[in-house]
Amino acid sequence: MVISTYDNSRLGSLEYILEAWLQQSSEVLLCDCSCGRFKTTLPIVHIQFNQDLGNKTRHAASLLTSNDFIIKADDDLMPKPGLIKDLHEGWLEVGGGIVGLLGRTFEGENYITQTTSYRANSINAPIRVDFVGITTFTPRNYLAFDLKGCLNPIEDLFWQMKHFPGAPKWVVPTKNFELLPESENPDEALYKNTRAQRIRQNFYREYYLRNYIK
Repeated sequence: MVISTYDNSRLGSLEYILEAWLQQSSEVLLCDCSCGRFKTTLPIVHIQFNQDLGNKTRHAASLLTSNDFIIKADDDLMPKPGLIKDLHEGWLEVGGGIVGLLGRTFEGENYITQTTSYRANSINAPIRVDFVGITTFTPRNYLAFDLKGCLNPIEDLFWQMKHFPGAPKWVVPTKNFELLPESENPDEALYKNTRAQRIRQNFYREYYLRNYIK
């Protein structure tokens, strides 16, 4: 279980999020880019950075874990009891790959207007997609890759489109999570940041044309 966080309004909820994950996972790692602003006595692996290196830190920290399956999660998601069980059972049902709580199918070069989005709490059966996010559940064989060029707005696409485009990706049904109000904060949500949107769109178009056009 690997979470990344940084210096923002989400720190006030982070202790409760970590506690909730600890109730389901024997191993929780926090990649803390808040530059010392967050303190905790919880029994987690607390990795502190002296600058904000972004969400790519959780990809690097995933290699330090010891379990067979790794969950990479955002710091604005509150897990409810049974979430990890649902993700694991969904992974078994679809026969492997990377599963998550949000997914998109790719239908064209524009990431916003030519993709279709699916959420785990609004589906009744697994859906095969081209990308998964928010929280991802993966076996170890999709962990190790070169992080050079992994910018924060594209870190999840960088992982799944550049390095593992052929890995099966699924959204699996579960209602055992809650997205906190902070996820809609326009100052922090990358999908609402125009500069981040441009970076994401440029990366998406390049790798869509490279990997998904036959």
